[in-house]
Amino acid sequence: RLEADRMRHLLLKPEDVVKEAQVVAEERRLRTEDQPEALTHERFQAAAYVTSPYRNPIIGWMQDIESIQPDDLRRWYQQWYAPNNATLVVVGDVDPAKVRELAEKHFGPLPTSELTPPRPVVEIPQQGERRITVKTPAEVPYVVLGYKAPTLKTAAEEWEPYALAVLDGILDGGNSGRISRNLIRGSQVAAAAGTGYSPSSRLEGLFTLAGNPAPGRKSMELEQALRAEVAKLREELISPEELARVVAQVTAADVYQQDSLFYQGMRLGILETVGLGWNRLDDYVQRIQAVTPEQVRTVARKYLTDDRLTVAMLEPLPQDGQRSAAPGTAMPHAAH
Repeated sequence: RLEADRMRHLLLKPEDVVKEAQVVAEERRLRTEDQPEALTHERFQAAAYVTSPYRNPIIGWMQDIESIQPDDLRRWYQQWYAPNNATLVVVGDVDPAKVRELAEKHFGPLPTSELTPPRPVVEIPQQGERRITVKTPAEVPYVVLGYKAPTLKTAAEEWEPYALAVLDGILDGGNSGRISRNLIRGSQVAAAAGTGYSPSSRLEGLFTLAGNPAPGRKSMELEQALRAEVAKLREELISPEELARVVAQVTAADVYQQDSLFYQGMRLGILETVGLGWNRLDDYVQRIQAVTPEQVRTVARKYLTDDRLTVAMLEPLPQDGQRSAAPGTAMPHAAH
């Protein structure tokens, strides 16, 4: 009842909008502007994408938050907050018939909205490596590398996202992953490092590697070490033993996540909302188990290339001293 009421009957009083904008601005300051790594990652996203909406932070840019007007919010709310533009997900020990009855009771009477499908957004092809440096007060440097990578929604071949998920596990599969084994415990070039990849995004995503150089080591050393690990995957087939270990880890992680009702709900909702269908990953484990060493090398060669790469480096400034650039200033070296 509460969700149905606020779906179509939010008042959006001007004084409430002003107060909430201040709350959101403060949240942005705490979570992004005052967090050097979060700020770097935000600027990294903006550099990696040119036309994709993924270049904009979910919370919004500060100037947008500070200039938002009640009428702007009201138009957006009336257009998009409608039952025919919502996905209701209920997970747990429930009676489906009762859930449907309640949904029809509370959401059924609400007026729908005339929805205009969003125009297709196609990120313009990247034609070379991009680099930015973010100068802001910080204690330690930070390095982010991101390669444009397909998702379940955009991949040319259906198996590619699953191969990328396995590749993610090869590099960052806990203590046995290559990054931990080779860069943190081995060469000790990294104090901390990891990877990230989401196969369920609606648009083309990023396969990322990020970390902090170890004390006494330079950011460029860490970047080169991360790129060297990627190069190995392009050049060499992984062994059947390593593949089996990683597949077991990725499979186990997926199974354990199912213990969380929150995770189940989020996964089902995301899949349905982006247009993949709520049951798209029912065969996720089988798909992961079918990945071959050749497929891992193929996606590494196809997608983890310099022409698809964006690099961001956090260059720490003294936290209490004078600085030559404004906080969070991103200094682009080259963009294509």
